[in-house]
Order: sequence, then C-alpha cells, then structure tokens
Amino acid sequence: MEQFMSLMMSLLMAFMTLISSFMGGNGGGLLPIDGGLLPPAGTETKSDFAWPLKSESVVSQGYSSDHEAIDITLKTGDSEGTSFYSAASGKVSVLFNDGKDNSGYGNYCIIEHANGYATLYAHAKEINVKINDSVVQGQLIGKIGKTGNATGPHLHFELQQKGDDGKYKKLNPLKYMKNPYDSTNLPSGTFKFSVYGYGHGVGMSQMGAISMARSGSSYTDILKHYYPGTTIEKDNNTDKNVQRNGKSITLVEFLCKTVEPEIGSSSPIEAIKAQAVAAYSYAKATKNFSSGQSFNNSFAYSGTNVEKAVLAVLNISKASDKPTAYCVKYKSEIATTVYFSSAAKKTTAAQYVWGGAIPYLCGGVSSPEKVELTTKSYTKDEMKKLIEAYAKDKGKKVTLGDDPSKWISIVSHDMAYSNGIGYVVEMNVGGLKMNGNTFRSEVLKNGLKSHCFTFTYTA
Repeated sequence: MEQFMSLMMSLLMAFMTLISSFMGGNGGGLLPIDGGLLPPAGTETKSDFAWPLKSESVVSQGYSSDHEAIDITLKTGDSEGTSFYSAASGKVSVLFNDGKDNSGYGNYCIIEHANGYATLYAHAKEINVKINDSVVQGQLIGKIGKTGNATGPHLHFELQQKGDDGKYKKLNPLKYMKNPYDSTNLPSGTFKFSVYGYGHGVGMSQMGAISMARSGSSYTDILKHYYPGTTIEKDNNTDKNVQRNGKSITLVEFLCKTVEPEIGSSSPIEAIKAQAVAAYSYAKATKNFSSGQSFNNSFAYSGTNVEKAVLAVLNISKASDKPTAYCVKYKSEIATTVYFSSAAKKTTAAQYVWGGAIPYLCGGVSSPEKVELTTKSYTKDEMKKLIEAYAKDKGKKVTLGDDPSKWISIVSHDMAYSNGIGYVVEMNVGGLKMNGNTFRSEVLKNGLKSHCFTFTYTA
C-alpha cells in the first residue's frame, strides 16, 4: 500500500507540473499575484532593485491603497516606444504579448527574483522576452505602450513579495529603489545636467558606430551605413607625415590623437577603425590636418586599442612604416566624411539628426542610435577640479567662491529645444565666459553628449 501511495503521489506531482508548464508556457492561465509563480531565481535582496528606465523619467502616479503600483513616464515628450529594463535578475514566469486587455494590464510580464520577490511590467507596446527566459538586471524587457486599461503610454510597475501563505503582497516600489533621475535623490553638493539631443546633424554618429560594432558590424559595414553609395578603398597616395599647425607629425599620431577624443579608447575596435577612416578621409578631402577635428595632444596612445585600430586601417605594423590608408570614396573622389559637430551642425530631436543635401551624408536616417534625454552628475569636488584644471591649462584665472551654486550659470541659449532649453551660446564658469560646447568638450572632457543642456545644483 505504501508503495502504491508513493506511486500515486509521484503521478499526481508529474501531472500538476505538466499542467503548470502548459499554462505558463503559453503565457496564460496565471494572473498577477495569484501565488502560482515559479520558484525564485537570482540572488538579489530588496536593496538591489534598479530603476526600470534608462531615460529621464518621473512617477506620474504613485503607490496608494487604490493603486498598488507606480506609473512611470518620461519627464518630457511622449513615452511610447521607450525601452524598459529588468529591475533585477530573475526568470520570466508570466507573459502576455497579444495586445489584448488581459485583466486591464494589456501586454505585460512578471519576472521572479530571489527571496520571494517578483516585478510586474504592464501596458507595454511590446515585450521582448519569452516565458521562462532567465534575465539579468538591466536587460531590455520591452517598450512602453498603452495596451490594456491605460489612458496614455506609461509603464505600470509593481513590486510583489510572496508571503508564508504562498500569496503575493504588493509593495511600494519607491521603498525598495530610487529614481536616479529625481533630483531629490541626489546627495548634497551635486551638479546634475540634463542633456538634449546629440552634437551633430549629419554624417557618422559615434554612439551609433559603437552600437553597430557591438552588434557584430565591421568597420566597413559601419562606414557604408553612414555614408551610403560610397566605397572603402586604399589611398595609394598616403603620406607618412602630415602638417598640423606648422609641425610635422606622423599620420599615426594625428589619427590616434584625433580619434580618441571623439569616440574614446574603450570603444569596440571596429568602431574605432571606422572613426579613424572617417577622420583620415575628412582631413584628406579638405586638405586640412590642422583644424576642425578634435585633437588630444596629451593622449598616450602607444599600445592602446586606438593605436591598434589606426595601424590596421593604415595597413602597417608600426608608425615608421609607409602607410596605405583606407579611405571613403564617392564617385572616385575621397568623400568629405563629416562626423563632428562643427562640420556636421547640430540637432536636438530625432527627426533632425540626419539629413543634408549631399547624398552620402544621409545614411544615418536608419541609425541604431536613438536620441534620448540623458543625464550626468558631478559632485562639487569633481566640478571644482575640472574647472581649475581647464583654467590652468588655458593660463586663465578662475574664481570659485564658497557657494558652488554660483560657480556656473547659463547666460544665453538658442532655444532649439524649447523656450527654456537650447544649445548654450554663452555661460559663465567661475568668472570665465565660454560657450556650451567649450564647457562640454574642454571643461567636462566630453562628459556630455551635446551642448544643448540645462543643469541644477543640489545644495
């Protein structure tokens, strides 16, 4: 009898597992917080939850007894289509991605985490994970929408925890995570910059090139994408040395010190190669190796990925070799491959990022780069160090008083984004007058994506 009962229990458990798998595998059958979720996965505790958006966002509706969740929207602009991400590592246990109402949630998913926690993401335009997928914190989960019972696009976000009775209780997420874009969460003595748009309007985007390289594109793929109709060919008339501001330097030095401040030495090597070819093509086409492009004279490039990329596109193994550079050609002529703000103009909105009358400068219209509002913060000590370093380098006197809120002020801007926001035309930095691009590139060392920005100081 004991063996018979054991066999019957085994069969019953197998049957229940089959039913649970069938229901979960189709994304149906399980409703939010019904106590029938999969066992917890991952190692997070309650202090490890991250904000589910990577764009500047606000809580448009908070947690209450009538609304046991938070609704998140972008701070400015339409939220629809904005990406949202997993708040912690775990496993997708419930999924609806059919565009139906689904108990008012529309398209939604639940991710189970360690210690009985679960997060729910609702009203999505689309969900980009599958049932039973294991996800890591910060992984793309879907796009914000307004499916189900939603009056407008937003992310309905719930945090749940399983109790001893096996049922899930909804918790206030704001007690378990912080919104990094909320200035009230910034520590005292912090400068927070809100940056709109990117630095240029046509040609190759560094952020887009990086995105393509990380997706497996080669440097020639990147160049042909941003400069459509062109070919990548060897320039058999490549000089080993070039004249920069009256001084002869090797082409290797010119390209390394030009490429690094534009795209950075930590970028994927295929993106760096694309940048190097664009930089060479632009300088060769304009017959100008002295101005326009950025140049970091202090960059120690020996042995870096930048040097490796430059040597590769010059088809040499060391700087003293005779180079034969790859270049971008359009109708048999070296193309003016603009890729930096002073040549490619500027923009604040996605619809203006790409364009121009020259056909081969219109390729970025299908760029993988998405124009999003970004933020960057500096402590008062960091800001003081950057301003004083800039003043010392330029041989100028700077005055920084005891009140950091008076160190920086925006005097005027061009209202490109709105009446209150635009590309900074003039600002005062410790008594020094400069434009926003100088502040962005030379004071903050290209720490901001463009010079269309505002800032706040938390005392």
